[in-house]
Amino acid sequence: TDTRGRRIRDAVIAGMAGLAVAALAYAVMTQPQDTIAGELLARSLPEGYGRNVVNVILVDFRGFDTLGEITVLAIAAVGVAALMDGLRVRRDAATAPGRGHDPYPLMLTTAANVMLPFTLMVSAYIFLRGHNEPGGGFIAGLVTAIGLVTQYMADGFLATERRLRLDFARVAGAGIGIAGLTGIAAWLFAAPFLTSAHGHPALPIVGEVPLASAVAFDVGVYLAVVGGTLLMLATLARASEREAAA
Repeated sequence: TDTRGRRIRDAVIAGMAGLAVAALAYAVMTQPQDTIAGELLARSLPEGYGRNVVNVILVDFRGFDTLGEITVLAIAAVGVAALMDGLRVRRDAATAPGRGHDPYPLMLTTAANVMLPFTLMVSAYIFLRGHNEPGGGFIAGLVTAIGLVTQYMADGFLATERRLRLDFARVAGAGIGIAGLTGIAAWLFAAPFLTSAHGHPALPIVGEVPLASAVAFDVGVYLAVVGGTLLMLATLARASEREAAA
């Protein structure tokens, strides 16, 4: 009887909560829409010097938010690395190296080595087009991270680390530093923090190139994403290699 009563009570509470959320959603969706989307679309090119409104919002209109986000990402990555320092991943006996299982297949190793230059080229392309077309530092950083993670999967942590010789914590820190210095540079011109500038420098052969100072901020975003992502994933790989060595 008590169990039945509790079920009835829970059903009534759940039903009332569902009706309340449905009523709230209906009230919000039926209200007149008055957003700032139109203003952002109108101001993106003349004030942010970019046709990709999403990227302009990230690196210009709400650049301080983005700086906070990449800082949180880097801090979280360092925290993960600190918590997992000395950790070993227990492997199943059937998949342990030397027991009928090749941990680094030749086909995967060959494919990963061939794919890495193309991955980096695509990443650079996505980064450079990001201010006017879909792309930017976040996406380019993730593409680079995928290419490097594939190297870890193909060749193992120790072999890949010997080739890369990168301290991903420093890479993430450098990204935050570059992004912060880009904002501070605006103060030298008596402008608010993270104010963007725009110009059309003429380069040999290439000619006139539209360039915004937000690109430097995007470089910081790129490095922070690559460093933070790889720091967390490499820490997991290091734990696995540590167990294999043991």
